Amino acid sequence: MLFETAESTILFWLVVGAITMVAVLVHTIRSPKGTLGFPMAMMFALAVMHIAAGVHLIPGYFHQYDPYLNAIGYTRDSVAKGLQVSTIGFVMMGLGIWLTSYLSDYRKVEFDMQRVPVEFLRLAQKTVLLIGLVFFFGITFVPSIAQIPTIGAVIVSGKNLLVIGLCLSILRRVWLKEGMQMWQIAGIAITIPIANLLGNAILADALSAIIIIACFWLAIVGRRFGIGRIVGAIVLSGYVFLFLSTNYLLVRGQFRDVVWEPTSTFSERVDGLVNAISQFGPLSSDDQKQLYVLDSRLDQSIYTGMAIEKFEAQPDTYEDGATLLAGLFAFVPRAIWTNKPVRGGSAFVREHTGYQASEETTFGIGPFFEYYANFAMFGVIFFSFLMGMFIRYLDLRAFRALADGRMNEAIPLMSGLVALIQPLANASSLFSTFYASLIVGFIIVKFMERYLDIQLFAEDKRRSQKA
Repeated sequence: MLFETAESTILFWLVVGAITMVAVLVHTIRSPKGTLGFPMAMMFALAVMHIAAGVHLIPGYFHQYDPYLNAIGYTRDSVAKGLQVSTIGFVMMGLGIWLTSYLSDYRKVEFDMQRVPVEFLRLAQKTVLLIGLVFFFGITFVPSIAQIPTIGAVIVSGKNLLVIGLCLSILRRVWLKEGMQMWQIAGIAITIPIANLLGNAILADALSAIIIIACFWLAIVGRRFGIGRIVGAIVLSGYVFLFLSTNYLLVRGQFRDVVWEPTSTFSERVDGLVNAISQFGPLSSDDQKQLYVLDSRLDQSIYTGMAIEKFEAQPDTYEDGATLLAGLFAFVPRAIWTNKPVRGGSAFVREHTGYQASEETTFGIGPFFEYYANFAMFGVIFFSFLMGMFIRYLDLRAFRALADGRMNEAIPLMSGLVALIQPLANASSLFSTFYASLIVGFIIVKFMERYLDIQLFAEDKRRSQKA
């Protein structure tokens, strides 16, 4: 640890993380190269999964009093070590984002009606939004579709188009002052977590979607409001998030009992959600139950720190790049790569922390844990930096394509970027979803090229004018 006490170390790295987050926010919004907000979304999503380390700074909080947390077997020192490593990775990711902007030869291209005709943007936005709604509600209310080989991957990746459609709706409203009002766009966005709650009571993907949409909006309008107002809005949004997440986590068990009951009807699920919301109460640092649920679900530093301690005792158990290689080549079928690594989630946590995680419980490991498990501190520094560069590079390309009206390039790239905003996914899951989203995006654009290819649109318009 950097300091002698765990509390001092946690406080220091939380401050460093906050400064890094603000620096990335200011850089991307003010960048002359442009942005669609995906680097900000990645940083926000990762920050959310470490924010609860702060509960260990509250006087009188001892996680050992909670049977579940005590059974995990971590200490406050574990949290401090894990947060230190994760924040260093967080900072390196921010540096990767900045360096890619600095080295890029792109110049910001403002949205221009000569490059992107109004009629074309309207048509593209409506098409993408409609397709996204079909995919999203299909996978939400018929989750068994996801289990069908190949088709399931297509449907799961296709739902990213709803997020892209809402982003295009924001662009149309801000740029053209037409289309859906912002409150209507926000209303549709809110249906994403509500539908996920009623469909499967799992919110991870919905949270990422909301963060992406919010960051896209910030990227488009950020300069108008000034950094001070934006930081204030983020602080307020953070409080609202903590209020909703804390209260939901307290009642999640009883709500899931309703949703996961095979015979439960839609009305019963709605009643269960209403009943859960009725139990929401104010946040309080004196409420130990609130602190326990935050620590258990929004403190990824726990498992990273436990892994660090285990590697210190058993230095010959590193992955040595095996899981990262599996992620990079996730597109290779297991029929060809017969010994392709499969460890992730609960199995990964058990092996590298010693905690006997239940197979029935979903455990996300996140990038910093996995990078450390492969190459220790070097892995965290190097691969976090590369990931920051990769996200920013794709973000720049997607921005330029969208500003030029090249939807046949922008939509697949944005679909892939949406897939990358998974703060708890292991490399194999992350990149398999990324590759699938890119492919599905290109396929959909090809099938709908009449509505999404600006050259074909221009040719059709010229023909109609001649006629």
